[in-house]
Amino acid sequence: MYSVNKRILIHLSLVGPLGPASILRLLMYICHQAKPELMHIGWYELIQHHESLPLEVVYTLSVGQLAEIMKLKPAVAAEVHESLKSMRLLEEELALIATHGIAVLTPFDDCYPEELKQITHPPMVLYCRGLPVKPLTKRIAIVGSRKASDYAHQVINALVPPLVAGGWTIVSGGAEGADTMAHNITLASGGTTIAVLGAGLLAPIYPPSNAPLFEKMVQQGSVVMSPFPLRMGHDRTTFPIRNRVISGLSLGSIIVQAAERSGALITARFALEQGRQVFAVPGLVNDELSFGCHYLIKQGAKLVHTVADVLEEFGETATDAVVRAPVKKKAFGAPVSAQQTVLPLEPEDPMLATLQEPATLDELQLRTGLHAEALQDRLFTLQLEGRIKQHFSGTWQRV
Repeated sequence: MYSVNKRILIHLSLVGPLGPASILRLLMYICHQAKPELMHIGWYELIQHHESLPLEVVYTLSVGQLAEIMKLKPAVAAEVHESLKSMRLLEEELALIATHGIAVLTPFDDCYPEELKQITHPPMVLYCRGLPVKPLTKRIAIVGSRKASDYAHQVINALVPPLVAGGWTIVSGGAEGADTMAHNITLASGGTTIAVLGAGLLAPIYPPSNAPLFEKMVQQGSVVMSPFPLRMGHDRTTFPIRNRVISGLSLGSIIVQAAERSGALITARFALEQGRQVFAVPGLVNDELSFGCHYLIKQGAKLVHTVADVLEEFGETATDAVVRAPVKKKAFGAPVSAQQTVLPLEPEDPMLATLQEPATLDELQLRTGLHAEALQDRLFTLQLEGRIKQHFSGTWQRV
């Protein structure tokens, strides 16, 4: 079913102590031994010669050689050596792959995502359910807090449809909150989305509530993906690895609501390390979920006010008619159409909800509980921002 070298790469990925960096050192060693003339090539060039590499050599190496080549401690090298002596792990994994119809991608495959090939230490194996992953396509990540609010939904609901209409695939992490919003809105918009999970595809689904979502993704032509062995469960170490794959798959990452300590910030850090663009959506200054985005903006991330802010970084544009489209009320969960694409992504102020209809100062004071001076200051600020107006009668109303 698979070539010898692909089987060996899968086998190496199943050996617990080994990560992409260790396996890469081993591959480079074998390449240099077999082809001395390629001594100075790098990882990306090595891929071009994978078919002629005698990877079977891994089964002949001693504990000492494994320790030296992969820079492992002797005890770890002994564990690796013992694991490679048996084919049991590999045969069990191959049986599961066949039984459940799972696609397996390695950097040796033409369909392995090109963006991932270009990062340092890419995942050696990707397990996928759904349609085949396109190696070359426009992918962008949208990630955020598991506690994402209605504001995050409004933002994602404004960003995703025009991105989908422009041929972008939306990548996220399958978590609760912003990730789930991104996946659902992409599907509702008729687009393709990729969920990169923090556990194996046959491990208990996390979060359990997203099991129907993942099935829906597979049925509608999207992809559920994992860089982990099929039955490997999640723990505190797997999610950062998952985040690195999310950013590596994507040309850029959009952060929508992130607390001070947030997995979304880890994704942003990986994106920067990989030379990818980082975007951040601002929020209310008194919202703890705004901290991460505001921090990223201060550090140089691009502020996202409309989808045009994202598109222009990739040499794409949205028409003036689309960018200036008025805000139209939508039912929660219903995406805007491609024709209405980009809505203003302004932080929602609680005061605005009280101004759908004209209201006097007295009425507003009763609704908000603010003292008169504080209320006047807030109204003045919102008026300067162009978000409310005062009628000749003295009443205030949202624009």
